[in-house]
Amino acid sequence: MANVPVCPVCGERAVPILYGLPTPVAREAAAAGKVRLFGCVIPAEPDNWTCPQDHTWQADDDQVLGAAIDAALHRD
Repeated sequence: MANVPVCPVCGERAVPILYGLPTPVAREAAAAGKVRLFGCVIPAEPDNWTCPQDHTWQADDDQVLGAAIDAALHRD
């Protein structure tokens, strides 16, 4: 996906963060490095992106985030 952001700290390609109880498809996507699972406790202002260096941040483009999650979970 071309619009996926890069980390503002290290410049690595971002991976969307998923909160909540993961489905089997989400677990498979996480094992493949397509999403990161952050558990069931959602902070008041949750970050929605992370990178391979474990930096996390919030981005305001919900369409890009949604499209990245859909692609990672093979939802069309």
